[in-house]
Amino acid sequence: MVRTLNILFILAVVIGAATVYDMKLAATKSAEKVAELQRRIDEERDAIRHLKAEWSLLNKPDRLQSLVARYNDYLLLEPLDVKQIVTPEDLPARPVMLEPIGGNQMGGYAGSSAVIQ
Repeated sequence: MVRTLNILFILAVVIGAATVYDMKLAATKSAEKVAELQRRIDEERDAIRHLKAEWSLLNKPDRLQSLVARYNDYLLLEPLDVKQIVTPEDLPARPVMLEPIGGNQMGGYAGSSAVIQ
């Protein structure tokens, strides 16, 4: 009886050790995955920081002014006039979308967008 009980305890200890080892292995894999994700997040943040710095350099007013001076003959850019700034009430009304009479019987693109301006 004691021998059988000892064998059961040893078997329980071996199963418990195997379970703990498996849990430790899973925790290690999870920690590696978290570290990899954290590394990728840091790389993305660095890339975003780099792109923001590049964007601010590309949008420097003196750089844009020199580009306009260089390519204005080709682009024909003009300074913004005050008359070009309007309120939403000054904009024309949106076109009315009407359903085609009798459904889409024409097929293809014909009659697919009935817009009255």
